[in-house]
Amino acid sequence: MKKILFPILSVLLLCLTSCVQVEAPTLGDITIDNIAPNSFTCSVIVDDGDIADCGFYYGTSKLNVTNNKGSKVQATSEAGSFSAVITGLTPNTTYYIKGYAMNEAGEAVTAIVDVKTSSNVPNADDNKYPEVSK
Repeated sequence: MKKILFPILSVLLLCLTSCVQVEAPTLGDITIDNIAPNSFTCSVIVDDGDIADCGFYYGTSKLNVTNNKGSKVQATSEAGSFSAVITGLTPNTTYYIKGYAMNEAGEAVTAIVDVKTSSNVPNADDNKYPEVSK
């Protein structure tokens, strides 16, 4: 009886532990905030899945961002979201951004969005003020 019961229990235990399926993350849209001449903040809501690695690809070429060849920045993840401040940018320039998140089940990416950094516009008193966009 022990000779039959042990293999059956072993197979059952193996099936139960290997049947737990991890799903790839599900990502929402990118939100862009705090647009400045040299930086902006990106954030993404994570709907499902644990995250092992996350961040953003960005650059001035949409094709490079599409092919994961743009610059890459790691994001800080919190429960249900991740975000990063992208710095060192050129004023008055359009950048393309794509978010990504990975876990053992796979990778999820967001749609590519574009954002234009603000410019420093000198005024009559020679002070520089950020340009206000509508």
